[in-house]
Amino acid sequence: MKSSASFNRKLLSTLIAASLTTGVYAQDQGLEEVVVTGIRASLTNSVNVKRTSGSVVDAISAEDIGKLPDTTIADSLQRIPGIQIRRSAGEGAQVNVRGMPQVSTLLNGEQFLSAGSITTSQPELTDIPAELLSRVDVMKSSEAKTLAAGVAGTIDLKTRRPFDMEQGWTFAGSAEGSQGSYTDDETGHKVAGFAGFNNGDNFGAIVTVTNSKATMANYRYGMYSEGWYRGYHENVERDPVTGSDKYWPGYATPTDLTNDGDTNDVLFGTIDYGATNKTTERERTGISGSVQFQATDSIELLADVFYTKMDQGDYVNGLIADNAWSSYDWISPNPSANVVNRGKAVGGNGKDFYTTSITDLDAVRVLAKSETQMSERESLNFNLQANLELTDKLSGSVRYIHGNATNDATRNFADAFITSGAQHGLSTNVGGVKAPVNPGGYGPDRVPVVADFSGKHPSFAYPEGFGQDINGYGLVSSFADQNRDEESTLDVFRIDGTYDFQDGVKLDFGYRFADREVVRDQYDYVAPFVVKDANGNDVTVYSKWRDSGLEGVKGGETIAQTFSFTDLQDMGLITSISDFGPASDGNSYYFIDTNAMKNNLAFQEKLYPGNVRVKDGAESYIVEDKTQTFYVQASFEGEAGLPYQANVGLQYIETDLSITKYERDFTYTTVVDGVTYPTLDGTPRTITGTDVIERGFNDFLPRMNIAFDTSDNTKLRLAYTKTMQQMDANLLGRGRIFTTNYDSTNNVFKSVSASEYGNPYMNPWRSENYDASFEWYFSDSGMVSVGAFRVDLETGIATRGTKIDAVPDSDGVLRNTNQIDLTVTENTEGNVMKGWEVAYQQGFDFLPGAWSGLGTTLNYTYTTGEGSQKDFYGETMPVQDNSKHQVNAVLWYEYDQWQARVAYNYRSERFMSRQWIDGNPSAMWSAPTAYVDASVSYDINDNVTVYLQGTNLTEEYEESYMQWTDVVVDQNIYEARYTLGVRAKF
Repeated sequence: MKSSASFNRKLLSTLIAASLTTGVYAQDQGLEEVVVTGIRASLTNSVNVKRTSGSVVDAISAEDIGKLPDTTIADSLQRIPGIQIRRSAGEGAQVNVRGMPQVSTLLNGEQFLSAGSITTSQPELTDIPAELLSRVDVMKSSEAKTLAAGVAGTIDLKTRRPFDMEQGWTFAGSAEGSQGSYTDDETGHKVAGFAGFNNGDNFGAIVTVTNSKATMANYRYGMYSEGWYRGYHENVERDPVTGSDKYWPGYATPTDLTNDGDTNDVLFGTIDYGATNKTTERERTGISGSVQFQATDSIELLADVFYTKMDQGDYVNGLIADNAWSSYDWISPNPSANVVNRGKAVGGNGKDFYTTSITDLDAVRVLAKSETQMSERESLNFNLQANLELTDKLSGSVRYIHGNATNDATRNFADAFITSGAQHGLSTNVGGVKAPVNPGGYGPDRVPVVADFSGKHPSFAYPEGFGQDINGYGLVSSFADQNRDEESTLDVFRIDGTYDFQDGVKLDFGYRFADREVVRDQYDYVAPFVVKDANGNDVTVYSKWRDSGLEGVKGGETIAQTFSFTDLQDMGLITSISDFGPASDGNSYYFIDTNAMKNNLAFQEKLYPGNVRVKDGAESYIVEDKTQTFYVQASFEGEAGLPYQANVGLQYIETDLSITKYERDFTYTTVVDGVTYPTLDGTPRTITGTDVIERGFNDFLPRMNIAFDTSDNTKLRLAYTKTMQQMDANLLGRGRIFTTNYDSTNNVFKSVSASEYGNPYMNPWRSENYDASFEWYFSDSGMVSVGAFRVDLETGIATRGTKIDAVPDSDGVLRNTNQIDLTVTENTEGNVMKGWEVAYQQGFDFLPGAWSGLGTTLNYTYTTGEGSQKDFYGETMPVQDNSKHQVNAVLWYEYDQWQARVAYNYRSERFMSRQWIDGNPSAMWSAPTAYVDASVSYDINDNVTVYLQGTNLTEEYEESYMQWTDVVVDQNIYEARYTLGVRAKF
């Protein structure tokens, strides 16, 4: 286990070299004289946005993004009441507003494409560098002129514009280095540069460029194959006719595992247990530019470009004990552990359900797993705009937006055995000679392992010396599946107009046409194998699974081969790892080097040449969404007992959807160079054609916002809005997936059930939203606000079971005359999200001397909503991924040349999903989290600032549990990260 990192000589020398050689770099906070100056000025800017807005809005300014101790935009957004985030490798990534993911993201008031959320509506902001932005607005109630608004809320990213700058040239920049408490041998960097010119008359241009790279620890303990749970039955009786177990899975003989005097209970367990060394490497590049030209007194021309690119690698090496997906008699409570009776599940199998915190594993298999997942995200968005002053009263704009985004992802897996395979009867058959798949591995006995979840972090104890001899390792299985290429294009043309009656009344109106297409291609790599059948004849088969224990033909030879680690070490493919974070046991274990797996095709070709790419029609689709929007909005102010400002309007949206799905046959074959070959189970089925579904619908969306000035410094806001947002493309386009079993009698695979998680006939998200808030502005940067909200979702999503006709077996013959089960996704009745928010911020400038530099920002959000799923005891679960309670507390200081902040974020537990464990429904939860971040900076002079930041200072981790808080399923371990940097402006 590594201790928390301090800044060593390597880091300091890197930072010094960067500050001396980089030149001029830019960052949001590098533009203090352009946008805001200092923490108080940024808070003042945010207060002004909220106070003068026509709807319910919260904002963070450039100082908030740049100088809060936050790494991503999402990290900064979590400071706003009502916003919850999920993390990826410890960094803020996905964003909820008021407990819901149905949130739209705009760029300068218009839709754009983010490569992180091509198929989804939920914002995923890890690929957008914060340095490119000057402000972020969160619109919780939308106006009629707010186009492409989200159901729960709308996030509007604001970039800089040249005419906002002072006259002349402006240069600014920053350079920083970072380290993590676990990855302290990896130094990250970020550099940014800004140049801007404003001639003070009719022309201006700016450009910002930024690049960053970091390696972050992201260890995982507990369950490796998330979602695969089991209840282990004690009582096993042999059926006198078939000889099989009546209760499956179970023990060979009746056993009283729980010491309650009977053998008729269920013990909670999982498919596998282990500890993984996982690191995430991210490199971000961002470029934004803007040109403004005042062509005439009445015509302003504007052009924006916004480019982002992020390359990410996730590298996993895990020591995993599992049941080999075959034997279910491998767990029992440790004698030292408490065994807890949880009672009987509602809708379960009628047996008592038990849990234990320390489990003895009679491990059927122990794996040294290696996994590399690579993604390349890239997006480019253009905005061409003309702002027109047609008369003294009539003005408007014409805009054309084009966006293109791609997200290409690959996966590569290598499973090495440390056990022999004899424990579960997995053997090779080459030339009629059978042997365990890993003859040099541990065995033939099972491996005694103790999985202890009773402490802060899980631990896993193996026998003395286990896994220490490289000769005991063998690569038994590898595959490269579920790779995907995603691409989206967007074209928007819109005309907006405003007629100002100049007596407090304005009329906004406009038209918008948008065409967005999402193309998703998922594919596997399959390799050829020449094997002998039962008669000794050569047969060529293609397989996705390169498993040395997998038969190519029934009764014939097995495909692939087992590669000994000693041979692979000579090929430079082996590494030794002892670092598993807090769960390290002091031993080193051998793994396939994940760096050698970055190019998944090249790695597979090195072991098994001849791979071909086979498209998975069940997971591929094309979705095109065309909309025409007309809107009209009247804004006016007056007095009705109290002064007020209001806007009332209507949007009309006409939507045309075209969804292309792929038809497939049911035979296990693939065509390579015009020749048809048989394939083994798991290989995607041949695409035979397409099915295009076209739909259209219309929406009328009234919206109203009104604010009363209850005094010179207080406002009462009321809002009613109706919203609509399209379903995620995955929910519309994904196809039908069949679950198969092997039929040994006919030597075929039979489809026994199916699931369809994409449904092209589902309606969009629709809701009616209500907001009420009271705001008190007691100083330029001081504010107290209290708000209540309610979101009535008209539509929801649920799965339903039904029956369909059976499909042909793998040889094309239909043998099953009975129907099979189909799980479908469909619209269901919506639910209600409601809650309230309270916020307070103030600078204590009334205090004497240096104490006047103190200030604080505090907020609390309560959000609740009832879902449709039941837990173990039949209680209705809340909406998924929503935390009922969220708290933010920021203490800041700004005096003379010093600035400092400490930020705290608390999020209560959240419901993740319901899992079925042999008929026992259980609710899976994510435990509460509390993150602490801090930063301090010092202005050396008017032009140069040095700063130090720390994120996740307490090394907070995220933990999931099954129904009960003491039944831990897994943990994701994040590290503390420390950053030292310098900023300059000229």
